[in-house]
Amino acid sequence: MWSQPSENSLSALKHGMAFADGIEFDIRIDADGELVIFHDEFLPGSGSIKPRCIENIYTDDLRKRGVLTFREMIEDQEFLELWRSGSKTIDIEIKMPHPVVGKEDDSHLASILETIGHMTDDLDLPSRSTIVSSFSPRIGSVSKSVGFEISVTQLVPRIRPWGRYWRIKRAFAMPQFIMTSVPHIARKFRSEGMDSIGMALEYLKGWERYSRLGPSVGLKGKGLQRLHNSLRGMGVFVWPGPLELEDSLIRAGVSIVSDHMNPDVVSKPDGSFRWPRPASQPLDAEWMDRLSSSTVGERTDLIKEAGDNLPSWSELSSKRKSEIISEQGRRMLWEGSEESWNRDHENGIPWGSPRIIGHRGAGKTHGW
Repeated sequence: MWSQPSENSLSALKHGMAFADGIEFDIRIDADGELVIFHDEFLPGSGSIKPRCIENIYTDDLRKRGVLTFREMIEDQEFLELWRSGSKTIDIEIKMPHPVVGKEDDSHLASILETIGHMTDDLDLPSRSTIVSSFSPRIGSVSKSVGFEISVTQLVPRIRPWGRYWRIKRAFAMPQFIMTSVPHIARKFRSEGMDSIGMALEYLKGWERYSRLGPSVGLKGKGLQRLHNSLRGMGVFVWPGPLELEDSLIRAGVSIVSDHMNPDVVSKPDGSFRWPRPASQPLDAEWMDRLSSSTVGERTDLIKEAGDNLPSWSELSSKRKSEIISEQGRRMLWEGSEESWNRDHENGIPWGSPRIIGHRGAGKTHGW
């Protein structure tokens, strides 16, 4: 049986890279100016928040608490080779500090973006292998001001970096959720030069999507058509990613930030097989048929065999890549021509292609 590693640990990140199409993880900057991979605003404990905030703690002290540094991650050759391959996608989420830290948003974002840029400059990464995201509405303008060359996007609705309880954070995010529609967000982000959108699942599914102003989008029918007309080839990453919605989301061209990283789960709730690498190791017609007609008892061995034998995205022929991209582009109404969609195979998978991304590596293990 699989034992889930702690979120944002090196073991978790390596598992997500191997098992899925890539990973999402959280970046903060500590008191030494070192990038560390940690989700929460402060370490668990009692008493005042300020001395427990990550930005006020030195690297050695964080390491003693099991916190991984970005440097340690990129120095792991196994991890780095997967990242360099052009088949995997990494979403680096910049976490803003709690207000008690006293950091100004723009300078803090600029410091982290510049550090990420300096540390990845010599890694020879394909341009579509990495996206940097943040709930801060300033990420687009700050990235331009510092000449940051990696794709960035803002996460919506905005979750503030304060409030000890998720229901409080959610309550303060609701006004933006109600007042913004996906078509509006897509237009705004496109005008700012962003390639993708990161959004809550409620924009696409559930009664909440009808509570907002403007036209609603969805995963089928007219709602799906409005989604494709809005995106026109932009990527969209949603969280959470319920197992029962994976097929609907992937078919709609939506990438999933998923907590379901257990390799022992080979079937979805409806009984169909689960394939966790639709972008980085796409199934061909033969394997699709074999897995679709398999029994539950056969799937574990079949999925392992498929993983051992199918080529990764970087190993596919140019012809096969073009077939996949052209089919997706036509079906999802991408902007431009088939020639333009297929121009940069070596730069990685197009942002409009749907992926399954491991949340905090191998799925969250605590908190919201």
